[in-house]
Amino acid sequence: MNSPFVYISLTGMFLSVLLFFYNKGYQSAKSYLAGFLLLSSFFLFMQCVYLFSNDLHIIMWFIAGFPSLFYLIGPFAYLYVRSILRDNTRLSRLDYLHFLIFFLVLLGAIPYIISNLEHKLTLARFIQSNDWSTRKFRPNVIFPPIVNQILRLIHLLAYSILIWLIIYKQRVKLFKNTNHTREFEITKKWIFLFSSYVFLLAIFHIILYYTASFSKTKTIFLLESYTLLISYSFLYIFIIGALLFFPHILYGLPVKIFFPSENLMTELSNDITKVESKEELIDGDNADEVQLDQTIEKYVQLFSEAYLLEIKNKLNTWIEQNNFLDPETNISTLSVQIKNPQHHLSYYFNTILEMKFTDWRNHLKIEYAVSLLDNENHKNYTLEALSIQCGFLSQSTFIRAFKNAKGMTPSEYMKGV
Repeated sequence: MNSPFVYISLTGMFLSVLLFFYNKGYQSAKSYLAGFLLLSSFFLFMQCVYLFSNDLHIIMWFIAGFPSLFYLIGPFAYLYVRSILRDNTRLSRLDYLHFLIFFLVLLGAIPYIISNLEHKLTLARFIQSNDWSTRKFRPNVIFPPIVNQILRLIHLLAYSILIWLIIYKQRVKLFKNTNHTREFEITKKWIFLFSSYVFLLAIFHIILYYTASFSKTKTIFLLESYTLLISYSFLYIFIIGALLFFPHILYGLPVKIFFPSENLMTELSNDITKVESKEELIDGDNADEVQLDQTIEKYVQLFSEAYLLEIKNKLNTWIEQNNFLDPETNISTLSVQIKNPQHHLSYYFNTILEMKFTDWRNHLKIEYAVSLLDNENHKNYTLEALSIQCGFLSQSTFIRAFKNAKGMTPSEYMKGV
């Protein structure tokens, strides 16, 4: 099989596997997207096997339970878009009905899966031949071939419409408010691009089925639909390229937090940045912080007081474990360690704390360095040893960060102690 469609589908499957292990964004939403890309790539590969493969055994295995996987493409696409728009990846009990047809089709394929080898090879030879109609065979005892093919088209088209319906329901979040960040706009455009792709995918399948229905042989079908297949392949490459060149879309749709005035934001920022030491950062009983949380709760749209407290408690535990001393620590690894979406943490630091994550992390490192310098047992530390122990990759970075925080170099600080 030297068809370009094979390489395109394999590329899509490889990217899908990478997405499963990508550490940014919502884990479940990302998995839905990866599942969609994996199954759509796999289905394209399966069609390549039917159209171009000369290996009867490969065709034989692909006839079995694999066609049922097509009925997961639509649900995964829908659940991905819904998870991003709602900022919630949880499934309700009713959501499991999305997978009902998949299980029914898989159940109907079991008799073929357990049938003898000769029966499977007979069907594989027929598919390999130029006359590819399978109506005389029943690889699925519940759904005849023509019913199965039409059901696929209806199923995918229905989910592509459901995706646009949920976008319509979320129109206030997407359109009514114009005070959005660049990341929000990029993700919104991606959602529209992805939803359009799913809809076009459904249309492509309808056209291909229509062409196949009036093509008496496989050769005629390939001649009449080759341009359409190439067009679909370029569209698929475009979707993959969007993921590769704009990885921010994997972070999820960021929740925008609104405060009524700049003065209040300044007041909140000043209250929070009063923190001067690690001990204060982990003090959960501070009356000013409790009052601050109550003030924030009045204006936060989706970040409730309970959720803010959850993030703060997780960060406090993370600080107590001195994880900030790891020189490789960044907001991505923090997201994985405390199990909160990265875009939520970005908004927590940038909007609630009014500081960059790197500044927050360096503040913790410098306070840790000060505690060492104030200890008589560490008086003889060299600057290089001190910078390493405080989690800085270089001595110069440590000195610069220390001077920015304390207004003097570590050496000047040691002389004054």
